[in-house]
Amino acid sequence: MGRIYNVFDKFCILDIVCGFLFGLYLAIYHDNSQLWEISILFVLLFSFLMTLAPLISAIYAKFKYSDSFPVKSLIEAFILNVGMTAVSLAFAFVIGSILIGNYIPDEGKLMDFINH
Repeated sequence: MGRIYNVFDKFCILDIVCGFLFGLYLAIYHDNSQLWEISILFVLLFSFLMTLAPLISAIYAKFKYSDSFPVKSLIEAFILNVGMTAVSLAFAFVIGSILIGNYIPDEGKLMDFINH
């Protein structure tokens, strides 16, 4: 379990950076009608690719040192990769949309709905 998290900790910054960059890309090129499908596919595929490094490390440790193969830790690493990539993507998308100005302002309609 420790080996997977050691490898995961070294690569987790890539999840945040790539999610943030793709979120900015989506904020700029927001005219795509399949925006959310593309985002979900990006997050899942990128998270899977980022989970391959801990997987390779676990397979190497199993054959070299006869360590156990912790499937639970790999699943946790994948879920953490998904979370870090998706959160940074959404944050960059919202901030980028506000900075670029391609958002639809609420004009107080949401608060009127809540107050009534």
